[in-house]
Amino acid sequence: MSAPFTVEAVYENGVFRPLHPLPVEPPPHVTLVVQASGARKWPADAPEIYQAIAEEDRRLAEQMFRDVGHTWPVSKETP
Repeated sequence: MSAPFTVEAVYENGVFRPLHPLPVEPPPHVTLVVQASGARKWPADAPEIYQAIAEEDRRLAEQMFRDVGHTWPVSKETP
């Protein structure tokens, strides 16, 4: 039995395909422990989504700024 080692692979069409040659001899019966990298492609409209969020944040901040001016108590004393 050989020592365990780590292999980077991609999963395509139901098959794990190593990115580099493996140091194993036939018969290649192995046990896989899979840890997904979590790397996913961004949706094509991600920039538009973030732009819309930024515009909405800006609009809300401007509205809050105006509202504070109407509701904040004004002191006659100057600091």
